[in-house]
Amino acid sequence: MNRIPHIILAMGGFALALALLITAPALAGPLQDQMKARLPEIVALKSKGIIGENSQGYLSFVGQSREGADIVAAENEDRKMLYQAIAKKTGATTEKVGRRAALKWKENLGPGEYFQNDDGTWIKK
Repeated sequence: MNRIPHIILAMGGFALALALLITAPALAGPLQDQMKARLPEIVALKSKGIIGENSQGYLSFVGQSREGADIVAAENEDRKMLYQAIAKKTGATTEKVGRRAALKWKENLGPGEYFQNDDGTWIKK
């Protein structure tokens, strides 16, 4: 069975995204640039408790505020493309790649930032 390399799973945060891009070199330039450019806004939204990392490897809104909706949508679209490319390369499903990535995004959250458990509950780290 093909697997995402262990080194990728051992990395976290933005480094995870960059490492994942290595497995999909055709996407590396544009996705890397786009994700890097919006990272400060994502960090700010997480710090404010507006968004968090869901259990599927995507950003989700924690409460009622939809501040940064365009940033969240763009990031999730890029993550989806990334997960699809990795799934194609590794033979895994896109969903499985997303769930694995979610574990790493969760590990690298800062204090006070949110993640979503598989049952849908939001937990503050």
